[in-house]
Amino acid sequence: MAHAKIHRDRSIEASDLAALSGRTIAVLGFGNQGAAQAANLRDSGHAPIVGNRDDEYATSAAEEGFDLRSIADAAAAADLALLLVPDEVQPSLVAEQVAPGLRDGDTLVVASGYNWAFGLLEVPAGVDVVMVAPRMIGAAVRDRYVDRHGFPCFVSVERDATGRAWDTTMAVARAIGGTLGGAIVSSAREEAALDLFSEQAIWPAVLDVLRTAHRVAVGAGFTEEAVLNELYLSAEPAEVFAHIARDGLFGQLGLHSRTSQYGQLRSLAALDEHGDLATRFGRVMHEDILSGDFAREWSRPDAGERLDTLRREADATPLAVAEAEVRARLDR
Repeated sequence: MAHAKIHRDRSIEASDLAALSGRTIAVLGFGNQGAAQAANLRDSGHAPIVGNRDDEYATSAAEEGFDLRSIADAAAAADLALLLVPDEVQPSLVAEQVAPGLRDGDTLVVASGYNWAFGLLEVPAGVDVVMVAPRMIGAAVRDRYVDRHGFPCFVSVERDATGRAWDTTMAVARAIGGTLGGAIVSSAREEAALDLFSEQAIWPAVLDVLRTAHRVAVGAGFTEEAVLNELYLSAEPAEVFAHIARDGLFGQLGLHSRTSQYGQLRSLAALDEHGDLATRFGRVMHEDILSGDFAREWSRPDAGERLDTLRREADATPLAVAEAEVRARLDR
């Protein structure tokens, strides 16, 4: 088994943040992650400036008392910039507004490995590039910092131009609360590949399971209300996943009836773990993701239009239509 090193601190001490001392920090993007990380940095004793375009997020940043600037001005003023804008806008934003303001010795912090892993970011050679990637939604990044439970995050040094990149990486992770939950040493390639693998292999399989189960159960004569509530509208699967996170994949089985346990384990044992699903997952990982094919496809100018088409097609499926009707009847 391959295991990663995990850095965990039960508190955030000023001495642990020395690598940030005297440096101007900019949070670029004040969306869910940006707002949370900026607030956590401030509560850890720093005064980040915020770079954002003129929109509702900029209004929120100003209302919360942050020094608000344009993205280009914030990047130019910063010694350390946290890039917290969506993946699809990062390449052009970095090339046009961020990179021109970066100087030798500065640090660019990415929270997603995607664009760096696939060579889509142009960052000046003298700039450190590091990753601090919370494995948590923005609201929980903030809440778990406040209550000191923390959250897991992936950390890595992607380019060490100064020789001090690792100290900076860990100081940022600590300052936003990542080491309270555990900073896991990773890489942009690993973070991006696993994120894409979840999105393109695991969740499509889950969606296909639910779609197929709906078709089979309705075909057997059961009502839409009963089928959809059994499958997911009751939120029971969400509870199961919450217990999986706390108790383990098989540890949570003890919360189910013995009939359920027997049915689940009996059916799982009958499945071929090296069968069609494994073949499909392997193809997604190697041919779509690691080959760079998906990144190239998603970078095409018409990719957004393709996404809109796929969304419309999904919304027109029998499952989506039935779900809308049942939710309306249940006043949801």
